[in-house]
Amino acid sequence: MKPVLDVVVKLVNTIRSRGLTHRQFRDFLQSVQSEYSDVLYYTKVRWLSAGCVFERVWQLKDDIVSFFHEKQCSAECEMLEDTEWLSDFAFFTDLLCQMNNLNVKMQGKNQFIDDIWAHLKAFKLKLNLFAGQLAKNDLSHFSKLNSIPSVKLHFEFEYRFQVFSAIQTELDIFTMPFNVNCEAVRSDLQLELIELQSNNHLKQSFLNMPKLEFYKSLSKVCFPHLISHAQKISAMFASSYICEQVFSTMNLRKNYFRSRLTDEHLASFLRISTSHFEPQYKALLKMKSQFHSSH
Repeated sequence: MKPVLDVVVKLVNTIRSRGLTHRQFRDFLQSVQSEYSDVLYYTKVRWLSAGCVFERVWQLKDDIVSFFHEKQCSAECEMLEDTEWLSDFAFFTDLLCQMNNLNVKMQGKNQFIDDIWAHLKAFKLKLNLFAGQLAKNDLSHFSKLNSIPSVKLHFEFEYRFQVFSAIQTELDIFTMPFNVNCEAVRSDLQLELIELQSNNHLKQSFLNMPKLEFYKSLSKVCFPHLISHAQKISAMFASSYICEQVFSTMNLRKNYFRSRLTDEHLASFLRISTSHFEPQYKALLKMKSQFHSSH
C-alpha cells in the first residue's frame, strides 16, 4: 500500500502546498461544478485520514487529470492515467473504506477489550469473504476495483492480532461466563465457574445487567478469582481512543489563557472531563463548615 499512498500524498501536496496552484485548482473545481471543493491533506496520526484522502482523490481523479492537462503539467498526474496503478488505487480505496468502518466501531466510550475483539473477529471474517470473492472475480464489495490485486491483507491482519487469539479463552470467560467450558479454563476459575453456571438467578442477572455491573454484584467471598479476572480484562486498554481523547481534552483546557494552571488543577480538570461518575455534592458540602473564607 505504501507506494500507492506515497503517490497520492505527493499529488495532494503538489496541489495544496503551492498557493497559486491550490487557488487555481479550487477555482477549477468550482467552474466544473464539482461535488467537492478541494482535496484533503493526509495526516498520519489520524485514524481515518488515509481512507478519507483516498476516497476524495478517487472522486476527483478525472477533475485532477483535466486540471493538470489544462496547465500543461501532465507529468504531475500520469499515475492517474495508468490502468495498472489505478487498479491498485481502487482496491486500496475500497479496502480503506472498510477499515475506516472498523475504526469507527472501535472508537467510543465504555468499550471493553472483548467488544473490540468482537469487531476484529468480524473484520477477519470479512477479509476471508473478500479474498474468496476476489479469487472468483466477484467485486460485490469493491465497487472501485477494476482488476484483482494480491490479497495478502488477511494474513497480515491475522499476524498483527494473533495476541487476541492467544487470550481468546480469557475473553470468553469475561464475555460469556455461562457458556464457557469449565474444563478448558484455568484451574483457579473452574470451581467458581461451576458455581456461577449452576445459579439461575445469577444467569438472569447477567442477561439483564451490563457486564461490569454484573461482576460488581458478585460476592467477593464466593467468586474472588472470577472478580479478579473480570477486573483484569476490563482494565485492558482496548484501543488508543481514550488516550487520544484525554490528550485532546488537555489541549482544550490548558491553553494560552490558562497559563497559570497548575499540574494538580489540570489533573482535576481531566478527571472531571473524562469521567462519567456523578460527584456526591451533598457529601462534599457537608465536609465544608465554611464555604467562603471571607464570611
